Formats: sequence, structure tokens, C-alpha cells
Amino acid sequence: MNDNLPMNTADDGKNTKILFVNACVHRETSRTDRLARELISRFPNADVEELILEDSGIGPIDGKTLDMRNKSVSDNDFSNPHFNYARQLISADIVVFASPFWESMFNTFMKAYLENVSVPGLVFSYNEHGVPVGNAKGKLYYVTTRGGPVTDENDPGCMVMKTLAFMFGFKDFRILSASALDIIGNDPEQILQESISKIGSIL
Repeated sequence: MNDNLPMNTADDGKNTKILFVNACVHRETSRTDRLARELISRFPNADVEELILEDSGIGPIDGKTLDMRNKSVSDNDFSNPHFNYARQLISADIVVFASPFWESMFNTFMKAYLENVSVPGLVFSYNEHGVPVGNAKGKLYYVTTRGGPVTDENDPGCMVMKTLAFMFGFKDFRILSASALDIIGNDPEQILQESISKIGSIL
């Protein structure tokens, strides 16, 4: 899925800052993790910062956190460390979100992360017409793998990511996925290799 956005040709990634938001678990065997790293490897000279969500301690927004955040938005004061992840997101040239397809969407780690970085007044604001204007400056890649035959177009996670890419202000949004990996009779390695072979076309 390229959403009719212009194709870009990647250089060697020199001076490029990549944020790798990794929602995978069992990363040593994760097919999503592998696919994401294949993508990142195409920028050999980039400065890569990996955020492993499983180890980050990021949780869902509770009432106390919401009250703090609302006050910060009202005061236009984002000095609280809670907003570090949001600042990290909008400062990257390339962001790679990686999450397996679980229960018809991305997993809970990714959902909690997105709640925490969706900060009005910092990551995005609304113009006089109520349209969100984001402060992210680069490209967003969403990497996922699925056991069943779900397409990008029928994956609710892809739809959410596309919406947030626009809201956050990313100039380009791409999806790298592999599906039907667990269907009996399919060759998962062949399917992964086919997805890897397409990376060049979405850089």
C-alpha cells in the first residue's frame, strides 16, 4: 500500500535519524522484527535509536496521567518527562513502527505507545478548520506480519496507522507486511523473502 504518495529513493542514510519503535515480543524469533530490521538495514549509515516497548514501562493513559497531560496542554508546558517519547517521535527523520498482527490489529504495547505520544499541542494541533496539523517531519513505515490471509487494505491496524500518520504530520507513509505465514502448505520463508524483495520499492 503506498496511498498514492510519491516514491522516494533512499540514499545511504547518512545523517538520517531513525526511530525504531519495536512492539515485538520474542524478538529473537519474531518475523515482524526480522522484517523491520531488513528495512532498517537499507540505511546503513543512519543513526538508529530502538525503543523496545516491552521493556519501556509505557502503559495506557490512566486518569491521573490524563489530568496531568490536559493541564500541560492547557499551559503549553511539555517539560514533564512523560512527553519525552512524543518529542523523540517528532524529531526523527524516519520512524519504523513494528508490531505483529494480534487480535485483528497491532498489539497492546503499540496501542499504549500511541496513546502516550498522541499529544495535542506538541505532536499535532488543529487549524481553524478543525483539521489536524502535525509536527512530525519525516517518513513513517509500519511493519507487520500476519498468520492468516489478511491484506493491508483489510487490516484495521494499517487503517489506524494511516490516519495517525496524517494527524502526526508525516510526509510519507508506507507499509511493509507479510501475510498467510501460518497457513498449512504455505512456505513462510518464501513469503518473507517476497516481502523483503519489495523493500526497495517503498524506500
